[in-house]
Amino acid sequence: MLRVTKIVLSSILLSAMTVTADDSLTEITVRAFPPVGEINSAPVAEPKLLPDAAALLASVPGGGVNQNGVITGVAQYRGMFGDRVSVAMDSAPVLTGGPNAMDTPLSYAPVSLLSELSVHRGIAPVRLAQESIGGYISTRLNRGAFSAGDQWAFSGTGTGGYSDNDDQISSSVQLLGANHQQKIALLASHDQGNNQNAGDDLKIVGSQYQRNRIDLSYGWQTPSSSAELFVGHLNTKDSGTPALAMDIATIETDLLGFSFKTDLDNMALSAHIAWSDVFHIMDNYSLRQAPMMAMDYRSNTAQADSLSWQLQLQIPVNLESALVDSLVIGTDGNRANHGSIISNPNNPMFKLVNFNNSQRDIVGLYTELAGRLKGDWQYEAGLRLNRVSMASDKVSAAGMMAMMGNHAAELANQFNSADRDIDHNNTDIVVKLSKTIDKHTTVNLSLAVKNRAPSYQESYLWLPLPISAGLADGRSYLGNRALKSERAREINLGLVYSGVNFYLSPQLFYRDINNYIQGVPATNMSANMLSNMMSQAPALIYDNVDARIYGVDANWRYHINECWAADGTLSYVRGERADVADNLYRLSPANARFTLRYRPARLNNRAELGLEVHVYAKQHRVSDYNSEERSSGYALLNLLGSWSISDSTVVQAGASNLLDRAYHSHVAGSNRIADSDIALGEKLPGHGRTTYLRLRFSW
Repeated sequence: MLRVTKIVLSSILLSAMTVTADDSLTEITVRAFPPVGEINSAPVAEPKLLPDAAALLASVPGGGVNQNGVITGVAQYRGMFGDRVSVAMDSAPVLTGGPNAMDTPLSYAPVSLLSELSVHRGIAPVRLAQESIGGYISTRLNRGAFSAGDQWAFSGTGTGGYSDNDDQISSSVQLLGANHQQKIALLASHDQGNNQNAGDDLKIVGSQYQRNRIDLSYGWQTPSSSAELFVGHLNTKDSGTPALAMDIATIETDLLGFSFKTDLDNMALSAHIAWSDVFHIMDNYSLRQAPMMAMDYRSNTAQADSLSWQLQLQIPVNLESALVDSLVIGTDGNRANHGSIISNPNNPMFKLVNFNNSQRDIVGLYTELAGRLKGDWQYEAGLRLNRVSMASDKVSAAGMMAMMGNHAAELANQFNSADRDIDHNNTDIVVKLSKTIDKHTTVNLSLAVKNRAPSYQESYLWLPLPISAGLADGRSYLGNRALKSERAREINLGLVYSGVNFYLSPQLFYRDINNYIQGVPATNMSANMLSNMMSQAPALIYDNVDARIYGVDANWRYHINECWAADGTLSYVRGERADVADNLYRLSPANARFTLRYRPARLNNRAELGLEVHVYAKQHRVSDYNSEERSSGYALLNLLGSWSISDSTVVQAGASNLLDRAYHSHVAGSNRIADSDIALGEKLPGHGRTTYLRLRFSW
């Protein structure tokens, strides 16, 4: 199989990386360099106590996070974010239950429980995800490994951490019982924090959070087969999202998953099935200053469930004359259902059926060939066929004031009388080529056509509301049942140089996107009048435009000597409309990270100190259609350290924003909470100086 190019963030504490000549991915080993095409880092070694796994993407070339709340980070990769970036957890797509993405996909993977967060760099193969027009991210929880003998062995790992900025507490435990054939693991984590301080000692009201995750799994294996079953529960409550119109009162999510792999006469068969169910309540009065008028109180109850599956067979071909080494065929599916009802606790008559049994089902068939061509070229070619079927029941509005009620009733009638059954048939094509120039250098070229069908919000949002799956621009949007699927034609060119002491991997990319979905001025009179009454601005309707996204990113590492090493990343992305003169919204500015690391030889390399500088350029190429503001550049200085006291105990300490710099991330949301030190509509500032201490121990 063609060498996989991806970025892996592993939970092994402060492990260095290694490069081998093997084409396959290798495990992380101490004091070396990353495998070809792969970099490894340690999320628990980042210069902050991070509750949100999405924040790890800031250290990935091309990566970023649109922060709407402390645990509501929206993953961004090479200028695309939200539903365009596919996120999987334990081989299954992650269900987001809230219509405004308060429970973002990566919020289901607490950092302290992660064994791996993997970003597939560049164009993702068709086998990895059904829709990955903007990239692919996968996470796995640390459910332990089988032991070597017949007897059961029992072990555990515990972590505890404290951060001074927001009195943040993070703790987790892993309990494992295993022998060579079976294992049982119990995982649990708890994260909580108070309102945070920005630079200049400003309090960010609405940045408190509380989240618990528990997971029980059973694994079984033989020499030819393996299986794992898990059940999990996530509970998030009283968590602020200051960039959104409401905060999280509660999110209760049940999860169930099963995976199976077996060898069949040298063929590899794998199957995955997963189910999740979300119950979510949000409101605009519990955690922020309540509206002055009783009629403006709002509570939104959202429910969602999904069932996903994948069945895949990998067949070795080994026909040299056919230049084919392996064939992969598979099918996958995901059936999701969403509902949302908005109410007013002060008015029992007020009820907006926002989404009613909004279904989005996708079934896919795919195949991939991999092998070698003449001239020592390796190739991988994939084809995927997807059918997306959408439907919605009728909606309604009651209890609104006379004029507003009339406009809402008119919009509901328009929606209910229209055809709400929608189908999209899409074809993805991916071709990857790789050639080893010499023992140190590899060239990679990828070409693709990728598609994404509209989301249920983009299709079925019948009432103009600031519901945009985490877009958080403060505008009111209207859905569009006539939307076409987005189609991107992509090219990605990469170089990997892996020397004795130096590693470098730059990539150039270009996407030409037809039918890109974004807001344009609405022409529906009732929608605009209603939007002006509620938000003092006319509505935007989701529509298809043309766009292009291009840029360059790179990661590197230099082994200076036995004690010193340096590593870093570089990211630049440009996104613009191709049909009119405008830029795309909320794209990360150009940025570069440099980290200098020191391992004292006298401590037998059991300690590491790091000094990190992350520089962000100004972003003046902003979107006019939603009045996006320009942002200034800034630089952050971070300090990190780790000491392995013994084989079972590690202590970590560090500080982020060491100089207590006051700054605003361009991709942060804007404040929507009135009783904050941050003005309404002002960009939410970044954290001020934050120091942390963490202890990890195992037995």
